[in-house]
Amino acid sequence: MTAPWKEWIPGALNDFQLRELITQGFIEHAEDCKPDYSSFDLRLGNEGYKMLKGSIKPQGGGYGQFLSSNSAFAAPLSFDNNTVILAPKNTYVFKLKEKLAMKLDTSKIHGQATAKSSVGRVDVLARLIVDGMHSYEEFDDTMWGRNGGSGDGSMFLEVTPLTFNVRVKVGTSLSQLRLFQGKPDHSKIRGKELYEAVLIGEGTSHDERLRVDVTNTRIDGEEVAAYCAKYENKQPINLWVDKDHNGKSLNRPNPRDYWNFEMSDKERFYVKHPNFYILRSKEKINLPRGVCVYCRAIDETLGEMRIHYAGFVHPYFGYSDKSEHQPGTPLIFEVRGHDVDVVLNNNEPLARLQFYRMSQDCSEEPDPKMISPYNNQTLRLSQFFEDFPEK
Repeated sequence: MTAPWKEWIPGALNDFQLRELITQGFIEHAEDCKPDYSSFDLRLGNEGYKMLKGSIKPQGGGYGQFLSSNSAFAAPLSFDNNTVILAPKNTYVFKLKEKLAMKLDTSKIHGQATAKSSVGRVDVLARLIVDGMHSYEEFDDTMWGRNGGSGDGSMFLEVTPLTFNVRVKVGTSLSQLRLFQGKPDHSKIRGKELYEAVLIGEGTSHDERLRVDVTNTRIDGEEVAAYCAKYENKQPINLWVDKDHNGKSLNRPNPRDYWNFEMSDKERFYVKHPNFYILRSKEKINLPRGVCVYCRAIDETLGEMRIHYAGFVHPYFGYSDKSEHQPGTPLIFEVRGHDVDVVLNNNEPLARLQFYRMSQDCSEEPDPKMISPYNNQTLRLSQFFEDFPEK
């Protein structure tokens, strides 16, 4: 079988390259996947476990065997009509449908993973475990048995809800995987000219840092700087969106039942322990078809706040088909008060952007079906909730 990567230059693989790997069987059981411009979704299988003593860090090969044979650490989940409810402060592990084929071991394909944006916004941690690796959220050619590892290409997702009860369903996606030809670090791009081209907005600092905007904006008739989660609502949130034959979303809960509006005090916002908040970035992003981004917290803990934002930004993020003028789109932060209350200042750096070149540019014109539902966001909750009225 032809190895397609021999003709690919280093960089993040686009949707055409991902489809080629799937079609040729280098990624197994992924025929129904719909790749995004720089990643593809990973779907939950029908095998899941509740971790009885907490999470178990990946430690090389044999992860699936460990789960199925150690009843003191992992208890099988019982699905009800292919769904299961996950309780806050508990950790669960699901085997994923997709599998990395052993014939990838001759390639220089590397992988990065992250929870989907909708999942992080409901305060759910989701981390990929690749059998054969010793760390979360990635894989490289050390995982294969021929290269000293003992992995078989199976993938698992560790899921920990922190605030809400949530319901997951077999076949839905909570995580996404980005593939690179070569090491990701070799495809990084940087420079002031790059930052000036893709980071937009008055007062934007053109560097790799992403700053928080705590000024108030108007939502549903009120002044709002952030959303704050309500802990008292115990009704589970479905981590998928049902749609009718016209593509209209169905049966989504009212966000007012799960979130409070929080105002800022001019240039400061008060983060109260142990609340969970949704805020937005000062910088707005507008990516061209040859660049993608990985956004990481500058430090997981900043003083007494905990930031667990990390996510992918795909080519064409910030594109809008509603206007010829494109002002770009802010990113969303997920912030928790940690140990004590703290004051968050406007424009405080919270995250760092890592820019990567694409191995091949995406299509010359964006496909409306592939444009993120968050492309026109300002301060927005997960798509698992109904939208607030525009006025």
